[in-house]
Amino acid sequence: MKISVSKYKKLEFQLKRHLLAFLSLIFCVFSSNAQDIHYSQFNSAALFQNPGNTGLFDGEYRISGNFRNQYKVLTVGYNSTTIAADTKYKIKNNFIGIGAFIQNDKAGTSRYGGNRLNLSLSYIKKVSKDSAHFIALGFQPGIANRGISTSALTFDNQYDGDGYNGALSSNEDFANTNVIFADFNVGVSWYVFRNKRNTMLTGISYQHFNRPKRSFYTENPVAVSPKLNAHFSLIKPVSTFVDIIPELQFSHQNKYNAFNIGSWVKYWLGSTGTSDYAVYGGLFYRLGDAAVLAAAIDYQNFRVGLSYDITVSKLKAANNLRGGAEVSIIYIFRKIPIFQLKSKNCPVWM
Repeated sequence: MKISVSKYKKLEFQLKRHLLAFLSLIFCVFSSNAQDIHYSQFNSAALFQNPGNTGLFDGEYRISGNFRNQYKVLTVGYNSTTIAADTKYKIKNNFIGIGAFIQNDKAGTSRYGGNRLNLSLSYIKKVSKDSAHFIALGFQPGIANRGISTSALTFDNQYDGDGYNGALSSNEDFANTNVIFADFNVGVSWYVFRNKRNTMLTGISYQHFNRPKRSFYTENPVAVSPKLNAHFSLIKPVSTFVDIIPELQFSHQNKYNAFNIGSWVKYWLGSTGTSDYAVYGGLFYRLGDAAVLAAAIDYQNFRVGLSYDITVSKLKAANNLRGGAEVSIIYIFRKIPIFQLKSKNCPVWM
């Protein structure tokens, strides 16, 4: 039996609504994350943030993981996962940082996204013999792929008048649904460590500087625009048990910008020198996109963070303020305190 006029109009309305939501989602993603994936807990993904951050931490080995699920209320969702590890080796009075991160990203019904592997290398230079200041130059060679899955997609040629018919051909040519490319990043970071309650980290990175081609078309392939990423964080005590940790990050890629700013408040429960116990509360804002509520805990050598984005952009009409949930986990192995003061303000990594 043929589909009725009322059912046809209802189907047409639903298709238009989903199309509008999809276009709004695409606009929001490109305007907020500057074409790359992003994390609201951006400082918890140190190697992804800046290759200059490799080895810049108080400890011997660092392992971290970040998982983000975004816009699930609208589509299948945007799922991003990053796992990283790094360490450092002393060479005379300076250090070599070595690490790597792997990344997986899937978006929407087509599962558009891919995988990425980057090595991360840095040279960490003490500014002077008696100094709490360190400058690190970093480089990340990597390889990545981008692809889509067409199995869950539907096309207008597959509607037979009564409804969707998966047996019909889509008449679409998907000769190339996967592309592999090299990807390179560079960066510099400035790290100040006086003690674990008095530190600063700032830096700038230039990512995708080789302009990799990741288009599915063989003719006139589209190059990935380089991304400039600047970041700053500070830890300062305000009382015996309370620290404030302001953080910001600015990203620019092609004509898109993303600006994140906010602060943690950290309450110390105790410390043994190699293990910390503390709780955090945080509030952040991604300009024009989302407000972020966050909480975290330090337990021994683990730091676990949770955050949730509340959409404030025009997309809130489609997702009812529901943005994305995010989890971060960091483990830092310390046999002995890495920073030992020779004098009042002279830390040395040992």
